[in-house]
Amino acid sequence: MSDSVRTETSSVSTLTRWSRYVLIACAWLLAVGVVVQIFLAGLGFFESADFWVDHTDIGHMISPLAYLLPILALLGRVGWPRGGQAVVVTVLYVVQVILPTLDAGYIAALHPLNAFLLLGGSFSLGMSILGLAHSQS
Repeated sequence: MSDSVRTETSSVSTLTRWSRYVLIACAWLLAVGVVVQIFLAGLGFFESADFWVDHTDIGHMISPLAYLLPILALLGRVGWPRGGQAVVVTVLYVVQVILPTLDAGYIAALHPLNAFLLLGGSFSLGMSILGLAHSQS
């Protein structure tokens, strides 16, 4: 009986640890994706409108990263502040997808500003979880 309890405890510990590392990777890959998005938007504006398709496609391709953040935060047992930050980053991503579809130009124009919030939030989340992973490993 005690062997099964030890195995169960160590598997939870392993799940928690790996969830944190995957969370770091997802947060930082999301940040890199946002930087690529900003670059592609610049190319679409200054070089050729053909790059807007790439901008849109990459934006949809990085969506699983954003949606995984709260799940990984829960599995990684990162605590309420960091888990809340994961939820905020996911909400920022959802807002980012919605903003360009709005008819009100002044509100849709918040799309690039929200991108910088998304970039900072995802990078900060990765750094925060990295500190947690190092302190408790």
